[in-house]
Amino acid sequence: MCSPLHGPLCLAAVLPLAACAPPPAAAPSASPASPASAAVATDEWRCGGDLVPPTGWQQDTAFVDSTTGNARDRAATEAAAKLGKRLCTEAGGTGCDFLTARIKPWKTGTNGKDVCAMAVIKAEELTEWRNLAATVATLDDRLAAAAGELLHGVAAGGRVAIDQVVDMGVPGGARADWLRARMDRLLAKQATVVDVPKRWAGDGVPAGVDVVVRANLVSRMEMGVATVESTWSARFRDGHHVASAPVTFPEQAGPRPPTEAQPTLPSSAGLSVRLDSDHGGSLCAGERTQIWLRSDAAAFVRVFDLYGAGEALVTYPTDDMPNAHVEAGQSIPLGGRLGFEATPAPGSESERFLVIAASTERELGRFSGAKGECRVPSDLAHQLSAGQGVPPGVKVATTGYRIITGPSCPAATGPREGAADAIASIPLCKL
Repeated sequence: MCSPLHGPLCLAAVLPLAACAPPPAAAPSASPASPASAAVATDEWRCGGDLVPPTGWQQDTAFVDSTTGNARDRAATEAAAKLGKRLCTEAGGTGCDFLTARIKPWKTGTNGKDVCAMAVIKAEELTEWRNLAATVATLDDRLAAAAGELLHGVAAGGRVAIDQVVDMGVPGGARADWLRARMDRLLAKQATVVDVPKRWAGDGVPAGVDVVVRANLVSRMEMGVATVESTWSARFRDGHHVASAPVTFPEQAGPRPPTEAQPTLPSSAGLSVRLDSDHGGSLCAGERTQIWLRSDAAAFVRVFDLYGAGEALVTYPTDDMPNAHVEAGQSIPLGGRLGFEATPAPGSESERFLVIAASTERELGRFSGAKGECRVPSDLAHQLSAGQGVPPGVKVATTGYRIITGPSCPAATGPREGAADAIASIPLCKL
């Protein structure tokens, strides 16, 4: 994550394309006769109605002007995208990742003016996909039951907001947003759904909201099937909490999962940190945000940016924001006046922030000398990323985000030039 006050640091996650994105065209093959070979054939077909796939296969065809560069591959990609879009729309957008992964380009040809391509999917895979669609309908029924448990006793018109959906240790991402949107719709049938306000540090229930809902997703194997378990909780203005029964579903029924899991980090009462995000933890590449910290008691703090494969920086206090002392009940912005910018960087799929707090600098232990932006030694950075290595007795809080892509985001930005060198030039912390 880049901060104009912290130097050119771009430590963020790049996620797979959103559901229903067309698959890339396959490499050419000399064996066009079998759709199971999943390759674009190079022998000619007149692009007329004289070629159909075997019985039971669904197909779609695309045409590209023969003068277009790389016309065959473009036609194959467009045919796969057309077939995926048509079938995905028929199922109401359910299980599109599962579907598009099984659509294969079969044959290409030309009629002299256009290059054409046919994409196919076999009946058995369509049946499997439609069974997943039925599973998602059942999932909605179970989510509706969970929503009823979470909002039991809430008066009509009560204001409820989903804060964050944490997926495999990090808030946000395509799968978290997909499930969050489903729960949003179901909660709206029983209450008034509102957005969590900006500048909220995640403590208690913010102004203008009566109930805050959160969720945590974990993946596991159940009788040989990759399964996602979602646990949902609600916090009320009077301080009490409610948890619903876990809701599970096959992993294939939703968008692609994150490609790596992060260990759960500890959390302490009386200390909270939260990243502003309209998506509840997801950010678009280049999106600007702020991180807010609040402590119930006066405390001295250190903030660590956990990124990459077990790497860490101290990002607060810095030379620009040297005050490491937080007053009781005060919310402070960790990114200064301008905040942060989420920008993808090589080797980083997700980014988390870990805060430790104590009543005196001495109680921060080895980290009491870590002031100004500095790199944490590798062995200690790995410990922090695993939720270990913090001094005994300190309070701990964490937040994080994943990058999303798709139509709701502008064109993705790449790593900032020189980001890796800039990170390497940051001095090691004096621990």
